[in-house]
Amino acid sequence: MRTPNVMRRLPTLAAFLSVVLLASCTAPGGIDNTSAPVTLILSSISAVGANFGDVVNDDGTVSDTQVTAAFVARLKNSSNITAPELQEIVIERYEVTYARTDGGTRLPAGMQRALTAKVQITPNGVPTQQITSVTLTLVPASQKLQPPLSHLIAPGFEPDTGFPTVTVDATLHFFGHTIAGEPVSVQGAIGIQFANYAGS
Repeated sequence: MRTPNVMRRLPTLAAFLSVVLLASCTAPGGIDNTSAPVTLILSSISAVGANFGDVVNDDGTVSDTQVTAAFVARLKNSSNITAPELQEIVIERYEVTYARTDGGTRLPAGMQRALTAKVQITPNGVPTQQITSVTLTLVPASQKLQPPLSHLIAPGFEPDTGFPTVTVDATLHFFGHTIAGEPVSVQGAIGIQFANYAGS
């Protein structure tokens, strides 16, 4: 059993897993600036694994922090009669950036990675959505071995704040295109409280 720096508090951790969805294709009440006839919707981002936010696993290893993102695609115009197969969306890459929310200044480095996922159209008026879910890396293991996250392993606290945690908002920006070639994108964010949590 490794020595804990912070006791695991599930209610506190759960509070940081609230998802803020920021639709860049169609902001609520806004104007869609893309030319694609479909809207890509990021319907949810959820944590993967019981140790979400843990810098070091219970067995002493370091691994990627992952999330599952769920997407829906809808036609913008209910009278659109273009072949549905041409309006399916292919997501091809995503970018992750981080913002500190605990007063600290040093950030994990942002990243971008390839991603292949096809999102089928949910026709207008159809209540059952065609959902595409993908599991992807939010924070690679290599970032946990670099400041500021490595400070939670040794000396056991973040020097900028003096806290045994590092709290960030991670923003994910997804890019893709319809089969017909029109670009689409969407973004969302999830909060993470990193720490060297207790475990056995």
